[in-house]
Order: sequence, then structure tokens, then C-alpha cells
Amino acid sequence: MIPQMQSSASWTDTLKARKNHLIGLMKILDIQTGKASKVQTLTVNLIKNEINFIDEKLKGRK
Repeated sequence: MIPQMQSSASWTDTLKARKNHLIGLMKILDIQTGKASKVQTLTVNLIKNEINFIDEKLKGRK
């Protein structure tokens, strides 16, 4: 069974923490200098999509 979140504030904090973690990963994967492999490019695109998804969820909670 999946436990439910106690309040909307904690869910918002979770989304913000997740977004910050993904932004940190983007800094690690900084591929602007040099040639990127297909895996790196796919990873960066997936992280960007996830960040956009989180932003949409956060906008809906306001």
C-alpha cells in the first residue's frame, strides 16, 4: 500500500526538492562543451521533460 501525503504543503515541498535534484543532475551532465553521445542527449532531454512536468504540477497547486 502506498502511503498518502499528509498535506498539500508537503507534496509541494517534495516536488520542489525533486526539481532541485534534477537541476543538480543537469549541472553534472553539462554537455555543452564537446560532443554528446546519444545516451547523454536522451538523458538531458528526459530530465528537461521531467522538470517541465514538475513545473506544470507546481503551477496547478497554486
